[in-house]
Amino acid sequence: MVVVLTGKNYYLLQKNLQDTVQAFMHEFGKSIERFDGSELTSADTVLDAVRSISFLEPRKLVVVRDFAQSKDLLEKVEAIVRQTADSTDLLLVDQKLDKRTSAYTYLKKNSELRTYDDIAPYDLLRWVVDEANSKGFKLTSETAKFLVDRVGPNQQLLSSELEKLSLQTTEVTKSLIEELVEPTPQSKVFDMLEALFSGNSQRAQELYFDQRAQAQEPQKLLAMITWQLQQLTLAVFAPSKTVDTLVRAGMSPYSAQKALQMAKHITPKDLRFYITELAAIDAMSKTNADIESALSVYFSEVTAK
Repeated sequence: MVVVLTGKNYYLLQKNLQDTVQAFMHEFGKSIERFDGSELTSADTVLDAVRSISFLEPRKLVVVRDFAQSKDLLEKVEAIVRQTADSTDLLLVDQKLDKRTSAYTYLKKNSELRTYDDIAPYDLLRWVVDEANSKGFKLTSETAKFLVDRVGPNQQLLSSELEKLSLQTTEVTKSLIEELVEPTPQSKVFDMLEALFSGNSQRAQELYFDQRAQAQEPQKLLAMITWQLQQLTLAVFAPSKTVDTLVRAGMSPYSAQKALQMAKHITPKDLRFYITELAAIDAMSKTNADIESALSVYFSEVTAK
């Protein structure tokens, strides 16, 4: 059996990797060889591993993480698959497997290819509610959405925060989440932009200085705002304003939904102004200019639009 795990969703990919290894150990024992493709300069060690058989257990498992990061391994992946012994299971893992490569084309036809992408916002909320139930406490859909908005769509972070919340003896409410869960920079930037584009300059300024108080440098925040404006540009100019359209353009479902919500209140003319002004600030950031003052003026100009 040859299985390939890939995709942007690190949480689901790692969970499936752990479940697959655990299932193998439960059925066949501990005859497992592990390799890290980022540390391999040659595919020979992996070839030797898949050719050989286990003398102590009925089957052997060979796990190669980040296999696409080894040029030699990627070029010889066809030979590795062909030469894998009948009593050996091969598990290839890489989040960044390029679909344009001949290796991907071959593996798609000659292996069990499992792709784990970011899940849709509605499915993410349902997952948060189900995960909370599995940890012994309940979340309403509204409270789950509040948690996702605070943490972002990263399931690994959400799982950690749910684990923390499961230790509480009181009911998990929005106020408890505010007290115990630190908002991520990305979620705060979303909130900041929403405040900006709704004309709430004061709230945008508060969120900006909150990030500065958490030691986020102006240059980093500038880069994050720039990235968010790129997402917003896709939403404003998309021929079909749907989550699926933006996901096909490379956005995550969560970011797509957020961008579409903001795009409802922004004209192409206004967007060009936002981008032009931010580009000027970005140019200033390469000098000794006062970026904080420039961003403060920017917030005022944007809300005035």
